[in-house]
Amino acid sequence: MQSLEQLIDFIDRPGIDKDLTNDIALLAPDLSLTDALRVQIGAKKRRVAAGDSIVGHQASFTSAAAQRMVPTMPVPMVGTLLGSLIRNDGDEVSLDAELTMIESEIGILMKRDLKGPYVNPMQALAAVEAFFPAIEVAPVRPGLLEGKWSNQHIIAVQKAAGGYVVLGSNLISPRRFEPRLEGVIVGVDGRHGASAVGIEAMGNPLVVLAAIANRLADVGEYLREGQVVITGSVPAPQRVMAGNRFAQVEFTRLGKVSVRFAA
Repeated sequence: MQSLEQLIDFIDRPGIDKDLTNDIALLAPDLSLTDALRVQIGAKKRRVAAGDSIVGHQASFTSAAAQRMVPTMPVPMVGTLLGSLIRNDGDEVSLDAELTMIESEIGILMKRDLKGPYVNPMQALAAVEAFFPAIEVAPVRPGLLEGKWSNQHIIAVQKAAGGYVVLGSNLISPRRFEPRLEGVIVGVDGRHGASAVGIEAMGNPLVVLAAIANRLADVGEYLREGQVVITGSVPAPQRVMAGNRFAQVEFTRLGKVSVRFAA
């Protein structure tokens, strides 16, 4: 059995998500999904030791539309957000993959620490400072949609290379704000792509927040005061490709957030 450090060594190297022979499940067939999350966080902590920072966490595959992309993945998949991957409203990013998706998400700013297990949505709400709009620019590695990568590998290599999270600047207090009913529309180059409401994210983005806290508790981690959390794409992820110039997401109350694409 490979040690945790050996598995982190294996994952934390260039090109890990480009060749199916690099699937971590081939190296460690008995690796659990929880241990795969330990590998992911361990790899991110190495980046912190090299000068980066962990600024929060994300959930993936929280809507039915996103779940259809990888139907075998337990929901939610938890990811770790590095400061180097955070961008601001209107920033320009490169599209480094042949297939890239835009995900329109309800973001959360943490008011205080939130530690699992057994966190419920009401307890999660008490830990929220504010909600805000966010976009994830998510490269899709070859073979993912065809089911060729193991779930363990998908979790372990989360954002190993490429991908950004664009944070909107409009903060809305949780008082009298109902994230389940928050509407959103997304467009690419000014053309409407999709729309939905917050209930698509596991029934309530607060359910997502509680689930992240509980999943992190399995590996001895927790959500920290001041961190940001993005709760998964509300409408179906939208494809962008070379030649597209920008994407804009507009929420009912949270407002707008946009990202530009380098030529």
